[in-house]
Amino acid sequence: MINYFSQDFKSGFAAVVGKPNVGKSSLVNHIVGKKVAIVSSKPQTTRHRVLGVKNYNKAQIVFVDTPGIHNPEHELGKFMEKTYLGEMKDADIVLFIADSTHDIRDEDEIALKHLFSGKKQPNAPIFLVMNKIDISDPEKLKTREQVFLSKGKFAKVFHVSALTGEGVEEMENQLNALLPPGPPYFPPGQDSDQSQEFQISEIVREKVLEKTRQEIPHCVFVHTEEIREGETPDITYIRAIVYVERKSQKGIIIGKNGSMLKDIGTLARQELEPLLGTKVFLDLWVKIKDDWRDRKDLLKSWGYEI
Repeated sequence: MINYFSQDFKSGFAAVVGKPNVGKSSLVNHIVGKKVAIVSSKPQTTRHRVLGVKNYNKAQIVFVDTPGIHNPEHELGKFMEKTYLGEMKDADIVLFIADSTHDIRDEDEIALKHLFSGKKQPNAPIFLVMNKIDISDPEKLKTREQVFLSKGKFAKVFHVSALTGEGVEEMENQLNALLPPGPPYFPPGQDSDQSQEFQISEIVREKVLEKTRQEIPHCVFVHTEEIREGETPDITYIRAIVYVERKSQKGIIIGKNGSMLKDIGTLARQELEPLLGTKVFLDLWVKIKDDWRDRKDLLKSWGYEI
């Protein structure tokens, strides 16, 4: 039983940061115990910050899944950079996620530079989290860990696997001890701050990422335009638009005789129906918005405040 009214209740925000595709979203999902952030093998899957709320006996930690740290190449990239820098600056705890299965890379160096020599360095303690220990070589892990530790002052090192959960509970217990006193930020039962429209859009985008390759993942934005009761009360009608930047990209997502779009819709419905508790009629369309990632007007209307 969670005691929300205990005088010694503690709460705080933990920013989960690192290079793209290092397992940040998978780790947050595992901690929360459900999927609050979409997961893909494609870099820069996370674009907005996504909150995952975890309640303990006398504590609440809000884990903030942030976009992968990289050098921005367009206006969308600038938004993502602004997002993770702001979350690092405001956090009570910063978890820097590193991939223990390979040596330090240029993208790691960029992320570390933001942490330890950037204009918005965190005031909070920074922890090194070596992820994917279930598939890493123990000896190489030690060597790689030392390289990361040489790059800046980390408060502590955690070894975890976001996939199997190894080491995650121990990490959570130690983070709990560092939280400042304070009331919970979210009520019981709430595990994220996402709107239904955002959840639906992200699930559809995840399925696009899953089914496509090469340049397509980076140029896709999904906007949920309509959610309403269908022809009968047990059906939810959803209309969503998949935006791309080029005619060729539109053709790839639609596929021959609409086969690719049909597959994307099927995969999305399989996840949306348990989420909504009804059958889903998913009406998917693909439209072109030239160079939308560099159009501030569009980005702002879609919730990206540059």
